[in-house]
Amino acid sequence: QINARKLKHERMNEERKLSKEQRSEKRKRKLAEDTSNSFVGLHVALFLVKDMSHTYHRTKVDLNAQQNGITGGVLECSCPKLALVIAEGGPKAIKRYVRLMTVRMKWRGENFHGESDDDDDDIEEEEEVAQVLPGGEGTTSTSTTTTKTQKFNPNNSCELVWAGMGTKRMFHNFSFQSCATSEAARKVLEARGVAHFWDQVLVHASGRAEEFHFKLGGDDDDDGG
Repeated sequence: QINARKLKHERMNEERKLSKEQRSEKRKRKLAEDTSNSFVGLHVALFLVKDMSHTYHRTKVDLNAQQNGITGGVLECSCPKLALVIAEGGPKAIKRYVRLMTVRMKWRGENFHGESDDDDDDIEEEEEVAQVLPGGEGTTSTSTTTTKTQKFNPNNSCELVWAGMGTKRMFHNFSFQSCATSEAARKVLEARGVAHFWDQVLVHASGRAEEFHFKLGGDDDDDGG
């Protein structure tokens, strides 16, 4: 009789198990947040990254944004050399993203042994996220192969510049864009109505001007002219 109840219990558990597709859909629903709801609201976070060239960082930043329904992107500038990461999403999504960028990400490659090294305890496995992206699983496997041969920048860093509320999404997706100069980068954001995002990251970085090799215009020495 005990064995019969045990077998019945196990059978019911099997019937309740979801298929891979069902689990994936369930996670999407769980992560989805209605940012148009005034109670939830749209949250925004800005990050200053010194070097976004490594495949590991680019892949993690992109995949986690896709998974969490985050819009925005990465705007890289050659002079001064820095990157602004913009994230728009629900409060839970932005909270997870801030943790990724400021705690979990191995910006200097510390103790890095490949993608499987990631202690991803609050984000679901990336192999399922890759299925949502163009190229599917190939996107992840290619990035992993490249990562193993690419060197990390030992002086790399990421800082949260600002986090707060937004009135509406200013971006339709999450993308990467590069600009040669600070002026060009600002124009890109000006077209989106968020030029002040670039101003904020420049002011933040100017506190460590010697590290980023630049000064804001108003900081130039006046030689009495």
